[in-house]
Amino acid sequence: MLSSVFTLALVLIPSTLVLAQGDLSAANNLTDLEGTWSSNSAISTGGTFCTPAEMKFDYPNNTGMSYSFTNDGYFEEAAYRYNANASNPACIQAIIYWQHGTYSLNDNGSITLYPFGSDGRIQVQDPCAATTNIITYYNQQTMFSDWGIIVDPDTMNYQLRLNRFDGAKLPYMNLIARPPNMLPTQVLTGVNASGQTNTRKRSLTSSPLEYFKRSSASPKYALSTSSPTSAVVGFVGVVGSLVVGLIALF
Repeated sequence: MLSSVFTLALVLIPSTLVLAQGDLSAANNLTDLEGTWSSNSAISTGGTFCTPAEMKFDYPNNTGMSYSFTNDGYFEEAAYRYNANASNPACIQAIIYWQHGTYSLNDNGSITLYPFGSDGRIQVQDPCAATTNIITYYNQQTMFSDWGIIVDPDTMNYQLRLNRFDGAKLPYMNLIARPPNMLPTQVLTGVNASGQTNTRKRSLTSSPLEYFKRSSASPKYALSTSSPTSAVVGFVGVVGSLVVGLIALF
C-alpha cells in the first residue's frame, strides 16, 4: 500500500526540468533548445554585439551572457563580465567576448561547442595592466556537463540552465527570441566565399598581444638613411622624378 502511494506521488510531481537525451526534438525536451537565451536583457547574440571583421564590440549597458542555438547544430555565444581585484579594488578587469560555430549533443547529456577559430573575438580592459586595452582572437571549445529547460514560475517563461564541465552552474538564461538572433552561421573572417584567404586576417603564429602594444622603437622606413650609399641613391631617385615631371610639363 505504501509503495503504491509513493508511486502515485512521483506521478503527480510536475516534470518541469527535462535533461538532454541526445536529441533536440520537442518529444524529448520541455521545449526546443532553438532560440536566443540571455541572463540579462541587455546582452544578446546577433546584432552589433560584435563585428568580427572590424575587431569591434558594441558594449552593452550591463554584464551578462547569452547563447543562441539552432536545431541544425549551430551556436553563438556573447558574454560581458567583470573580474574584481581583491588586492587593489581600483583594478577591475572588464572582459567581453564572442564566438560562434557548431555544437553537438552527446549521449551522456552533455553539450560540446566547436567554435570557428578565425571568427571569435575577445577584448580585455585592465586599467592597471601594462597594456590597458587588448582585443584579439578568441577560440574556446566548451563542454557543458548537462543542461535543462524549465518554466520559470515567476515569469512563466522558458528558462535554460547550463552546468559547466566541472558541475558549476551558469546564470539562468531566459528565452528572449525564437527564431534566434544570430550572425550568419558560417565562417565570417579568414576565408572568403571563394575559399581564398582574407588578407585582413592577422597571423595567429605570433603573440596576439603584440598587435596592440605600442612599440618603443623608432619608426621603420622603407629606405634606410644609415648608409651614405642609400642616401645618395634616394637623392638621385628624387631628382630623377622631378626631371621626368618637368619634361612632361613641356
